[in-house]
Amino acid sequence: MLAWSYRFATKIELVDTQHKRLFDLLNVLADSFQKEGPGEALINDALHQLVNYANKHFTEEEELMKEHQLDSRHFDIHHLEHKAFMYDIERLQNYLSIEEAAEKLVSFITSWLTYHILSVDQVMAAQIFAIEAGMSPEQAYDTHHIVPFDAVVTRMMLNSVLDLWHNSMARCNKLEDKVTELQEKLKLSVGK
Repeated sequence: MLAWSYRFATKIELVDTQHKRLFDLLNVLADSFQKEGPGEALINDALHQLVNYANKHFTEEEELMKEHQLDSRHFDIHHLEHKAFMYDIERLQNYLSIEEAAEKLVSFITSWLTYHILSVDQVMAAQIFAIEAGMSPEQAYDTHHIVPFDAVVTRMMLNSVLDLWHNSMARCNKLEDKVTELQEKLKLSVGK
């Protein structure tokens, strides 16, 4: 379960409201996996709602960045992270059974949201406020492309990155095992 705290706040009402909704939808998804015999339909519905809302949020967040004319050095990276999230979710959905997907999806989304909100979204907010205070987008980027974090936030981000890395490693190991299995089958069929 992912609980909202002030550490996630960007102080941009639209963004914070949408982030809270994403947390709620993630927790609904996590709950649907933990119920006995939740049924594929319930899980798919919860996941569908979360993914659709994430896509809506990403679109609106990117519109906000365009309205404030954020420097392309930030916008391009931010946009790429949004696209990568949607790509990864689609891959996890398409290549895992519901049983496999349960823990992996909740873990991935929790870690990704934690890292993204505490890092890239905080940087975005700092740049938006700097632009509103009179800086050019370039000055806002140069001054606020890195936001200092306290020890708790740094630990949260590090834990999220490590979780994402472990999940990626597990997927790579599974892929390597599959490749080895296919190579063995090929050797057997060629040797016949």
